[in-house]
Amino acid sequence: MTLPPWERPPYTTPHTWARFTSKVIRTSTCWLWCGAISDGYGMFHDSGHQLLDSASSTVRVSRWIWSAYNGPIRASYNILHDCDTPSCCRYEPTVQHLIDGTQSANIQMAAARDRITNGARLGRADLRGQHRQSVAIRTALLAAVRDGERDPDRLAGILADVIARGDPFATQGRLF
Repeated sequence: MTLPPWERPPYTTPHTWARFTSKVIRTSTCWLWCGAISDGYGMFHDSGHQLLDSASSTVRVSRWIWSAYNGPIRASYNILHDCDTPSCCRYEPTVQHLIDGTQSANIQMAAARDRITNGARLGRADLRGQHRQSVAIRTALLAAVRDGERDPDRLAGILADVIARGDPFATQGRLF
């Protein structure tokens, strides 16, 4: 499988787009940020980006790519990860990995997917936590690419394996 080339979004420069895409590994499922990570989310610095609603020019990758394609993000809105992978930055109008929504919608989506932790109860949240999960994904994908892997389907398999290692139910047998 070959992924189509990326087209530069309308709200960014060619130089910034080249910097951004150089830090992304695209699999056939998610497109993973392999640059700086904070709290499990990718972080990108763009001092020339005027559309960001932040006092800082370093923002979450999901917010940056959303605004690069769509313009300013509505006040008090977040960018939600429909794929439940915090380091994913896949944005295409026809593939919904990133969607805009309120914090309330984000919490409702997490609760519906049993991804909210509460004390000792993990639910379906990754055992390693978001940050360690994202670092593990970045490490595995960068190693695979360094070893010459370029096939998006095989990279997606590596991603799935890394995510599975944090599954709190992985050691439980099936009842039926």
